[in-house]
Amino acid sequence: MPVCSKGRLKVVATSAAAMLVAAANAPACAQEAPTDIGPPYVPAQDNAAPPPRYVAPPADEENPGPAAPNAGAAQGPAAQAPAAPYEPQPSPDQQIIDQEGLGLHGTDLPPLETQGSPAAENQAPSDVNPLAAPEPQYGLPAPITDTSDYTNYGKARPKKPKLYHLPKLQQPGALKLPPLETYKTAPDTQPRGSNPPYYDPADPGPSTAVIPTLPRPAPAKPDPTPFAPVGIDVGSLRLYPYVEADGGYDTNPNRLAQQVQASPFVYGETGLKLESLWSQNSFTADLRGGYYDYFEVPAANRPDAAGTITGRVDVTRQTQINLIGTFDIETQQPGSPIFAIPNSVFITNRPLVVTLGQSAGVTEEFNRLAVSLTGAFTGYIFGNATQSDGTELLLSQDDYNDYAAIAKAGYEITPGLIPFIQVTGDARRYADYLDVYGFARNSNGVAFEAGTTFEFTRLLTGQIGAGYAERVYVDPRLPFFDAPTVDGKLNYAVTPLTTINLNVATFLSETTLAFASGAVSRSVGLGVTHSLLPDVTLSANFTYQNNVYDGQPVTENLYTGTLKAEYDLNRNMVLTGSYAHSWFESTEPGENFVDDTVMLGLRLQD
Repeated sequence: MPVCSKGRLKVVATSAAAMLVAAANAPACAQEAPTDIGPPYVPAQDNAAPPPRYVAPPADEENPGPAAPNAGAAQGPAAQAPAAPYEPQPSPDQQIIDQEGLGLHGTDLPPLETQGSPAAENQAPSDVNPLAAPEPQYGLPAPITDTSDYTNYGKARPKKPKLYHLPKLQQPGALKLPPLETYKTAPDTQPRGSNPPYYDPADPGPSTAVIPTLPRPAPAKPDPTPFAPVGIDVGSLRLYPYVEADGGYDTNPNRLAQQVQASPFVYGETGLKLESLWSQNSFTADLRGGYYDYFEVPAANRPDAAGTITGRVDVTRQTQINLIGTFDIETQQPGSPIFAIPNSVFITNRPLVVTLGQSAGVTEEFNRLAVSLTGAFTGYIFGNATQSDGTELLLSQDDYNDYAAIAKAGYEITPGLIPFIQVTGDARRYADYLDVYGFARNSNGVAFEAGTTFEFTRLLTGQIGAGYAERVYVDPRLPFFDAPTVDGKLNYAVTPLTTINLNVATFLSETTLAFASGAVSRSVGLGVTHSLLPDVTLSANFTYQNNVYDGQPVTENLYTGTLKAEYDLNRNMVLTGSYAHSWFESTEPGENFVDDTVMLGLRLQD
């Protein structure tokens, strides 16, 4: 029989084999009666002395003293006899394991503690197991999940993880809300004709039901041009084509001082405006062309056309390339002083004058400083004139080209004030070295101008400049001439319905008048536009031009006044009417004339 300890079976299993051996010895220990619960019960006798009471001696740190008697120690006098030295004997299972082995190499089984061993005598009371040993369990023990009764042998007890708990929401109060009430001024709550008290719906009381309402949309802004054409989109370009037909009456078609003959006429015109819709670069065009047909004076029939094409290439944010192309077709008046030769024949037709211009420039911005350099070319082509004696005057010999270079620098003090300086140099070269009167008119010129662009308010914008210009001719018979120059334009919006425009210009014009170098031409234009109604527009323009010829005592003054009205039937149809009065005064005798023109027409646009 294997020896079993009277106290609690204490097995230190360091391997699976040791656990198996301990489980095999457990039943043998369970069959023995427990002896650790005290002496057997003996009935009390009358003269019997009570058993001696154990008193524990004092203990110190170095000598803890004998342990308290436990269930494993015998009670009574026999327990005082010295015990024989104990020699543990291996159990049969241990002998089999020692002889045959279980295949567990490197594992030494600890001996079992039995009764009478020193280890058994030194056991603490807490190690005593008064119950029977449990049934044997084979295999590895189950994992420990409950650490409440788990002996950790000196290690810190594992702490239970703290789980995150959502904060408890406060329960709403048990008080009930007061019953809802309608607005005091709500619809269908007041009798008809009553005068309910003022109540602000934007600030209802706490017990008032707020009626949800959609905010009123902002009123649409009125279109400033309700009858303007909308245009036609072609790709990324927007076109504004139009066709106009007019009929009228002209009191002096050829602008003559003598032999004046009036005539009704018709005028047809077509045009096209174009603009690009690009976020970068730009392209615009404004083209028009028309023809006057006089019924009574066929010699006064003439074309009239003009156009401007502008392009801008944005190389970078600071660098731009500007391209401009222009053309203009007009006629010369037979009564002009350039044809007036004393005691000579006069001109009977309207010679053509064609002007073609091109320019290319580069603008570079250095912060607030903008510098541009432009090269320009302008060609003037003259048509031949028919004289009163039937001969032809070869005005085509007066064709010439103008080559110019323009440098301009401007500094932006504020967005509404940008002063600038501009210097222009040009050379005019004729197709024939000598004109029809034998003068060499090739010349060189220079012009200087300083000014500023301004925008005092959104209502007042414009540009003004003043400078000096001069020309020198290669023919010594043509005198050197110069003149101060003033140029500017002003746009003033008096009201949203009324606008005033002012234009001032000075330029040095060429002439074929004998012994005259040229003419200093100054012009002033004033225009007023007023929208009487959304579909009715009235405009008035007045122009004054003064020509002073250098080298000849000839001075000309031309005055022109125009009244015009437009009635927009819709965006595509416009009725037009105009009246123009012109009068010309010259120091040359027999050159003055007066003319009145009335026109009424219809313009179709898109």
